[in-house]
Amino acid sequence: MILPRLTYFNLRGRAESIRLFLHANEIEFDDHRVESVHEWATLKPTLPFTGLRIYECSGLRICESHAILRHLHRTQSHTAPNEKHAVELDTTEEVFAEAREDYWRFAWIQNYYDHLEKYAAETLRPRLNNFSRWLDRNQAGAKWWVGDKISYVDCIAYCYLDEVDAFFPSVFKEFKELLEFHRTFSSQPRISDYLRSGTRPIVFGMGCMGPKIDPRVKVNPGQKFISPWMEPLELETFLPNQRRL
Repeated sequence: MILPRLTYFNLRGRAESIRLFLHANEIEFDDHRVESVHEWATLKPTLPFTGLRIYECSGLRICESHAILRHLHRTQSHTAPNEKHAVELDTTEEVFAEAREDYWRFAWIQNYYDHLEKYAAETLRPRLNNFSRWLDRNQAGAKWWVGDKISYVDCIAYCYLDEVDAFFPSVFKEFKELLEFHRTFSSQPRISDYLRSGTRPIVFGMGCMGPKIDPRVKVNPGQKFISPWMEPLELETFLPNQRRL
């Protein structure tokens, strides 16, 4: 049997929510990570929008992360279509995508680690407050963002909130409903297995000061980040930049 293949860099970035969805739904897949300059040079001209995120399955080749997630949701969902449900999925997807892009742009500001307090006060807390109200919009103690089981938007939400937990832990602790969602999602059996497997990338993505390393994960002496766009980087040298709030 030919497994579905997800192709991305050795980063969490735009592929992590897809990995989480596949694991949550017990879909075996080839998690292929491009680290070779030659492979990237060969792949890049085949991509319609030059960005690398490819999912291949049953003759389909999908090259955008949210299109991949929506495809997986459509093919794995066992519930009848419902317009209210679909609208809430779309809304949740969009607001988390906007929040993630905003935070990633912030990480490209020169010396952005020196502006964590300002970002937290002006952008992050108001945004988390809105998310908390949206999670709680139908009933107190909602488990998932839309409906009564994990959907692709829960994977998107988890990726954003997990990065908030990594770099703004004191701020994240102010939002009990979001913390509970984070814990609940992390504790799902197949998700928990993946998070503890040692196969999850240690690097969230790139910022202006280099790789954004998950500060909750131990970096071993000499451990390197290998990518097709630069020489291997020793992760220890970037740890002093990993300031948290």
